[in-house]
Amino acid sequence: MKKIKNIHIAIIIAGILFNCISIFHPNLWFDEAYSVGIANKSFVDIWTIGGNDVHPVLYYWILHIIYLIAKTFGAGINGTIIAYRVFSAVCISLLGILGFTHIRKDFGEKVGAFFSFFAYFLPVMCIYAAEVRMYSLAILLVTTLAIYAYRLFKNEDSIKNWLIFGITSLACIYVHYYGLMAAGIINVILLITLTIIVDYMIAIIYRINNLFNNKIKV
Repeated sequence: MKKIKNIHIAIIIAGILFNCISIFHPNLWFDEAYSVGIANKSFVDIWTIGGNDVHPVLYYWILHIIYLIAKTFGAGINGTIIAYRVFSAVCISLLGILGFTHIRKDFGEKVGAFFSFFAYFLPVMCIYAAEVRMYSLAILLVTTLAIYAYRLFKNEDSIKNWLIFGITSLACIYVHYYGLMAAGIINVILLITLTIIVDYMIAIIYRINNLFNNKIKV
């Protein structure tokens, strides 16, 4: 187990370094240029633009905060773009770390290590880690939401678990419409599994089965 744990730590370090290789450049494709353009607007303007956009505003607000910090430190446009990419890389880095801090505890050492490996080294994840788009943040939020939904399903219903579940549910809704769909599905599934109606239905089925078996014996 200790060997797997050490390998897991090595995967995380290697994965973070690997994904950081491609973030230090100012080149943009169209969607990234759109993100950069909106990030320069005020919070109010971003909210107004978001009302006519296909994507929610949370990611753009975060970019605007990064823009203000970069501007405070005198960063030019190239430095600001790199700062945006660093944020995406941080999201993917945290995603892989979830494999060590959460997945490993819930599903075992090997599963956690494989989770971190694929979080860092799947080609699509490497792309998202370097893009000035909301996909890395959306994946991180949905994964965190799913983890805490699973823990609530296991009756680990602490205030902390419910709080993280609620915050990530709301954040998913405001980061991407795929996040909205994922959060909706996860919440509905959790609601169904936790509702008393399910237990009641199981009890009814159990009693019908007993009655049926008793008739057969007679």
